[in-house]
Parts: sequence; C-alpha cells; structure tokens
Amino acid sequence: METYIAKLKHILPTFITVTFGTVFGLGFIRWLFSLKLSIIDFNEEVWIFWLPLIIPWIPIIRWLRPRFRILIFKDKNNGRSSVQIIAWFTIAAMLSFSQAYLATATGKLQKLSTIKDIAKVEKSRYYELTNFSLANYYAGTYTDFRKSGKYNQYFNFEIFFVTPILKDTAERINDIPKYWCGVKFKEQISNKISSDEKKKKYQVFYAECIEKMNKYEFSSLDHFERSPTSDDQQNYLKAIEARTKLKADNSFIVLEPIIEKYEDRNGNNLTWVFRSFGIGLSFLLFALISPGYSETERRRFLSDKKPKQDYLVNIVYVPKAAPKKGSVKK
Repeated sequence: METYIAKLKHILPTFITVTFGTVFGLGFIRWLFSLKLSIIDFNEEVWIFWLPLIIPWIPIIRWLRPRFRILIFKDKNNGRSSVQIIAWFTIAAMLSFSQAYLATATGKLQKLSTIKDIAKVEKSRYYELTNFSLANYYAGTYTDFRKSGKYNQYFNFEIFFVTPILKDTAERINDIPKYWCGVKFKEQISNKISSDEKKKKYQVFYAECIEKMNKYEFSSLDHFERSPTSDDQQNYLKAIEARTKLKADNSFIVLEPIIEKYEDRNGNNLTWVFRSFGIGLSFLLFALISPGYSETERRRFLSDKKPKQDYLVNIVYVPKAAPKKGSVKK
C-alpha cells in the first residue's frame, strides 16, 4: 500500500494537470484563432476527430512518460505502453467531446426577419428566420458514395439535398441564389452484395428521400444551423454546383434545418468530458496496482529536474602600477 501511494503521488498530479491543461489549451487555441479571429479554418472533423487523436501524444511524451519510468513491469515495453495508451485514450476522448461542445456552445442565435438580413448581422452558427420560403422547383442533389469498416464490409451513400431559401412565396429567382437550405440523408448497406443490388437499394433509398423531402415540415423547425467548414459543407456545395452548373465557393451559405430547441444544442458533450476523465482515471488507478515501484528511478527523475549549477572561474586582471617620473627602470 505504501508503494501504491508513492506511485500515485509521483504520477497522479501530473496526469491531472496534463489532461486538463491539454483540453483547455486546445480549446483556447480554437476559440481565439478559429472562432474569434477566423485565422485558422480547419474542417470540423479535424477539430473533433483528428487533432484529438494526435495532440495527446505531445504532453504524454513530454511530461508523463518520464514519470512512468518508476513503474516496474515484467514486460517492460508493453507494460509502460499500456499505461501511456490509457492516458492517450483519456485525453483524446476529453478533447473530442470538449471540441464538439465548444463548437456548439459558442454559437450565437441570430434572429432574422428574412434571409436577406443575414448579410447585415455578425456571422454566426445559428439563425432563426421569421419569414422564409423554399424554392422546391430549383432544388439540387448530390450523392457521396464510400466504403467503410475495417475490411470495407460496408457501403455507404449520403444524399445531400439543397433548396434555395427565399424571403417569401412571392419572390422569384432571377439570379444564382446564394442562400440554400441543406438536408442530408444517409444509408449503410453491405459491400458484399453485387453492383446491381447496390444500385437497386440506392434507387429505393433515393425515392424514399424524395418523399421525405416533399413531406418535410419546415414550418415546425426551431432554427437553422449554418453548415461549418466540413466534408458535409463541401458535399452541399457540390449539390449546388450540380443544380446551377457553376462553381460554388464559400460565398454560398448553406443552412440546415434543426428541429430541436436551440437550448439543447450542446447535447451531453460537456457531461462526457468529465465522464471520459472519470473512466480514464479509474483505469489508470487500477493499472498502477500491479506494477512494481522503483525508488531509484524516482530519485533519478528528481535529480534531473534540479537546475545544474554552472561553475564560472572569474579571472581578475590587475594592471601594474605606472613608474614614477624620474625613476630609472633597472
């Protein structure tokens, strides 16, 4: 028990500091350079998925791995690697949920009379339209096909529908619309079936989506969400290109209808930040029970932390006194 307490004192404070420091650090960087100043414009998937997978290894290698050296395992390499993976899993999960929370929590709700007013207000993630109409006769679609699974055992198709948003039913389209409503449907089937079967399933699913779009109750939605920089945004732009036959850039604004209340936009992401930490901490506390403890490694770690003294030799030069006037140098 005494050695277990020693292991906790040596590892746990740094683990907690590094974990929350990394979460708050990446959150601040995104808030300042992406959300506030718009200097960094990464895809949403990069912030929520890819960076949480990569970033944790920096603090783990820099601050945690040296402290794990006090642990003695029968299999030295695999034992320490397993503890590092627990730390990586904890930080990665917290980063992913915290980034998802940050994206929605910082999004303001702009209330607009018509879609034309969107250019008069500060750019935001969420909008509430008092008056709007959809030009269904000018709608466009794009389908993204891709395989997934460890062995590509799944075949996915996502259908992106775009429809121009007008200020009212009396407005007519005389130029290429800049404001669109985007709705996405997705389906997953087996990739082992034949191409003809895939084609039939896609046609059936596409027909179902058309029917859903025709019956979509836009009048019951709570607000719109502006599609952020993401793969979905690019696919919506491809749907616009398919309809207009022109290149669609970021000047086109795609708003996705949201049924849920604006107040519920964060979901359980913040809760899962702390749940992830609790789960990871529990695994770490359990993992520290079985390995041995090296006091020698702890002392070596502490000695490496002490600042090394520099011994400087000061050479003082004392000039000889000048000879007095009239004296003869022998």
